[in-house]
Amino acid sequence: MIEIIVGTTNEAKVKQILGALAPLNISVKGVENKDLLPKVDEDGQTAIENARKKAIAYAEALNQTILSMDNALYLDGLTDDQQPGLNVRRIGNGDKRPTDEDLLRHYSEVIKRLGGRINGHWEFGVCIANSQGSLGEINIISPRVFTSEISTKVVPGYPLESLQVDPESGKYIAEMQQSEQDEFWQKAIGKPLCDFVSSTLKI
Repeated sequence: MIEIIVGTTNEAKVKQILGALAPLNISVKGVENKDLLPKVDEDGQTAIENARKKAIAYAEALNQTILSMDNALYLDGLTDDQQPGLNVRRIGNGDKRPTDEDLLRHYSEVIKRLGGRINGHWEFGVCIANSQGSLGEINIISPRVFTSEISTKVVPGYPLESLQVDPESGKYIAEMQQSEQDEFWQKAIGKPLCDFVSSTLKI
């Protein structure tokens, strides 16, 4: 069976990609020994640039095929210079990394100022690399509905799923059962991601 390693220390991201790629019936795993992952400066100008840097660095370090994904957030109603973009986890000009709770409070207030329920989208930059370098990359745009009302359930590592609802069911992503989340990710990013992985890995 074809195996691909998700290059991240965020287990929520591993589950997201595992769910999205479920139709391919391949082995999708996280990194078992995260201490082996080198420090990568995520200073790219786009999500794809950051995904490429991580995928190549991790593939060289682990000598395995790595899929890396970076994301940027855009909210309707904000000006270009107000958009979170690649700096989703940066609040203001502070250097201190905010906690999941800090992020939820911050974005809840932003969304409240914009009307309490707004549209927006995530931009996912995805790269697959092996020890010889990048094999391919893709950019995926995934629309979302955001609410200022914070769910009582928080997904560690992916806190903003407590502010996002599925427009079809009205359910918070954070409150979905794992099978429901898998189905959601297949609808949200699964088709382009599966096509990209299939063509890149020649499945």
